[in-house]
Amino acid sequence: MTQIAAGSHDRAGLGSRVRELCCRVIRSAIVEERTRRLGGPDAGHQARQLQPGEQVDDWVIVRVLAGGGFGTVYEARHRAGDQRVALKLLHAHLVGSQEIVARFHREAAVIGQLRHPNIVELVAAGVTGDGRPYLCMELLDGEDLASVIRRTGPMSGLQALAVLEPVCAALAAAHEVGVVHRDVKASNVVVCRGSGGRRGRIVLLDFGIAKLSGALAVELTASHQSLGTPSCMAPEQVHGRAVDARTDVYALGTLAFFLLTGHMPFEDASLTMTQYLHLHARRPRVSVAAPVPPRIDDVVARAMAIEPGERFADTLSLLAALRSALRDSAPIAAVEIADAAAILVAVGHAGGGLDEALLTDLEAVLPAAERALTGAGFSLVLDLGSSAVFAQPHCEASRAVAAAVAVWDQLAQRRNPDPRVRIGIAVHRAAATFQGTELRAGTLLQPATWGIPDELDGVWASAAAAPDAAGATRLR
Repeated sequence: MTQIAAGSHDRAGLGSRVRELCCRVIRSAIVEERTRRLGGPDAGHQARQLQPGEQVDDWVIVRVLAGGGFGTVYEARHRAGDQRVALKLLHAHLVGSQEIVARFHREAAVIGQLRHPNIVELVAAGVTGDGRPYLCMELLDGEDLASVIRRTGPMSGLQALAVLEPVCAALAAAHEVGVVHRDVKASNVVVCRGSGGRRGRIVLLDFGIAKLSGALAVELTASHQSLGTPSCMAPEQVHGRAVDARTDVYALGTLAFFLLTGHMPFEDASLTMTQYLHLHARRPRVSVAAPVPPRIDDVVARAMAIEPGERFADTLSLLAALRSALRDSAPIAAVEIADAAAILVAVGHAGGGLDEALLTDLEAVLPAAERALTGAGFSLVLDLGSSAVFAQPHCEASRAVAAAVAVWDQLAQRRNPDPRVRIGIAVHRAAATFQGTELRAGTLLQPATWGIPDELDGVWASAAAAPDAAGATRLR
C-alpha cells in the first residue's frame, strides 16, 4: 500500500509529497483517458461498504458517514491512538477509470498545499492494495449550509455576512496560490458546532474539480467540457472556457443570493434552461425576495455579471462591497395587506436544443410582460429567471384577472413568436406583508401553493382569484 500521512508538525511537507504523487497520476491518466466517459461501464455497480473494524492502512473504520457516486466517506480512527478522521475511499469499480482516480488524487494535491483555518485540513492520503485512493481529512462536527437553510430558512444580512467572510477569506488564500475552486456552493460549506451551542468554524470543502496553475495545471476533462454545478456555474464554465478567480466570485454571488433568499437565483428543472438563464437572463434582485438594503442588489448583480471583466476582481473586493451595502439599512415598517393580488408569468420551451430564433423569443417574453403589468399598476416582486411574479396591494380579483388576460393577449401579438415557446400566466389573491413597495411575506411569493397546474400553459385563475369556481379555472 502507498500511504502519505502528516501530523500537525509535518503538514507543509505533506503538500509537496502529495503534489509529487498526484503529478504522476494525473499526467498518465489524462494521456490515456482524455475523453473516456466517467465511471465506465460499471458505474451503476453497488460498491461494498467497509464494515466497522476493517482497516485502510493505519485507519480503522468506525462507521459510514455518507456515500455518493464516486466513493464512500467513513469515520475512522488511527489504530495507534484516538485521532479521528473523515476517510473518503473511492469505489472499487471506479479504479479502472483513470480520470476519476486522477480527480481523486488531484483533490489531495490541492488540499495538501492549502493551509487555512477555513479550508478542510488533509491529514493523510494513500492508495490501498487494490489500487483505491483514499483521503483522510479532519472530522468536522457540523452541518452543511444547504441543510442549515433548509432547516432554518433564509439568513439575515448580518448572518449571511458572518458566513461569507470566512468563505471569501478561504478562497482568497486559494487564489493566491493559483487554485480556483470551481464548485463553491452551500453544500460544500460546513458550519461547525461551537461551544455552548454557538456557531463555530466555517469550512470550505471539495476541491475535486479545482483548477490549478503551475505544475498541476493539467486538466481532467477534454477541452470545452463544462465542470461545476449547473445552478451556480459561471457563464465561462457553461461554455467550457478558461476560468480564474472571478469564476469563484460568480459562485459567491449565487451563494449570497441563496443565503439571503433561501433559493438559487436561477432554478429550472431543465438543465438547458438553467444554463440559458446563467448565460442570458437578467440577474434577479435580492431585495425583492429578502428584507435587505437595495444596494445589495447591485453587489450581487455585479458578482454575477455575465462577462468576467465586469465582476469584482477578487473575493475580498466583493466582501468589502457586501459589508458597505449592509450598512445602508434604513428600516421601513411592514404592513399587512388583506386584499393583495399577484400574477405569475412563466416561460419555457417544448424541448430540444436552443437556437437563435428560440433564444430571441424566450428573451422577449418576460420584459414585455413586465412593461404591460407595470403599466397596470403591478410591481415585480419575484424574479426567477424563467418566471416572475408581479403584485399589487388592494387589488380586486376582477381587476387582476383582467390584467392577466390583457397580458396574454399582448404577448400573443408579439413579433415573430416561436411556436416552441410555452407561456403560462396565473392569478392569485391572498393577504400579504408589504414593506414599502416590496412584498416581504405571504403565499403570493409561493406560486406552488396557489393550487394551479405544475405545468402552466395558458391563463389560469386560482380558486382565491375566481371565488365562484371550485378550484383553479383556465381562462385562456
